Amino acid sequence: MTRGKKPTPSSGRRPSEGRSDARKQDGPRADTGSRPASRLRNPNPPRKNVPQLDAPPPESTFRDRDGKPHHFPDSSLKRVSAQILHTKNKKWRYRPFGFPLFLPNGNEQEMFFDFYIYDNMDSLVRVILVMSRESREVWDKIGRFKQQYPMYAYELWTPETLARLQAPRGQLGF
Repeated sequence: MTRGKKPTPSSGRRPSEGRSDARKQDGPRADTGSRPASRLRNPNPPRKNVPQLDAPPPESTFRDRDGKPHHFPDSSLKRVSAQILHTKNKKWRYRPFGFPLFLPNGNEQEMFFDFYIYDNMDSLVRVILVMSRESREVWDKIGRFKQQYPMYAYELWTPETLARLQAPRGQLGF
């Protein structure tokens, strides 16, 4: 019998493991098609069935309740929203002020809505946020807003909501 050195438990490797590690370090390997975890999930997956809106041209001018002209050349969603508010005879302003929100960590953050709707007595009755899609971050902010300002009604207008409101019998409900 030959006496050889016995593997010690402290080495932690089996003889087959050492050989596989050596193969991995031999040189450049062909790409197996795996990607880093950050690329596996697409943060903005393509949306299906996004309604086509009848948006006014980018050079359109909209007047708020004070007669101040507004142009939204970069946002067709805001043009559609302003057109809906105009055709429904609502008094609105575009971003006149922000609401300070207090975060759980004690910091303060300001939240701006896009359209502020007023009644006949010039009291703020509703705030509208126009977004291309809903997200968890937006609903977190809206939830914080609702918790800190329960006296204001809010709406989130997405392309689906705007398509429903733009329909021949679309009603705002306020």
